[in-house]
Amino acid sequence: MSKIKNELGIVVALDTDDINFIFDLVGRIEAAKGNFVLKIGRLLEMRHGINIISDIRDSCNLPIIYDGKIADIPYISAKIAESAYNAGADAVIVHGFVGADVVKAVTDLEMGDVIVVGAMSHPGFPLSHTGFKHPANLWDIVATVNEVADGIVLPATRPEVIHEVAGMLDPDVYIIAPGVGAQGAKVGDAFAAGATYEIVGRLITENRNPLGMAEYCYGCGSIAKGNIE
Repeated sequence: MSKIKNELGIVVALDTDDINFIFDLVGRIEAAKGNFVLKIGRLLEMRHGINIISDIRDSCNLPIIYDGKIADIPYISAKIAESAYNAGADAVIVHGFVGADVVKAVTDLEMGDVIVVGAMSHPGFPLSHTGFKHPANLWDIVATVNEVADGIVLPATRPEVIHEVAGMLDPDVYIIAPGVGAQGAKVGDAFAAGATYEIVGRLITENRNPLGMAEYCYGCGSIAKGNIE
């Protein structure tokens, strides 16, 4: 059973070098009111090694996403994901453009959730009204997600994409949306468009009151969801 609930929540991106701050923040987030998930990316892994996943896992019971944006051939992608799961990750993020065979190689492990990147949040990402300007377009990725995956990454900076894709997804698939705060999306925009989780990093980690900001973001999500339900 997935540790990541298919319900409104905040994914806290631990994108900072300050390891002492991270462990203090994790402890505070675990005691916060709301549904929170931790995201460990390549920055922490490169600086502290894969054991940082294990160390954070040992310090809390919050769900952990490994955001390595896995993008290799099926065999290698599955090996990378297996290492992350074994270290304590409850979910891994895999790039969707690499193809359905890669996603399926990771889901076949049956070791945790698989979240697929459908679209990214930065301005240069090649999205148009027809989806990816890519051999594997967004709609092919959505089909793969519906078939085998647990979640999809869609940009909070482009709520119209979230709104359109949300109507195409299986009800069991959750949407996590990056780009809130530093990249320009307002807290609650992605929730209002249909996202399950908003990913928030620097807005929380660089705030003077990170716990208060985390709870504020969750509260804004509750309001946004209440306005559309």
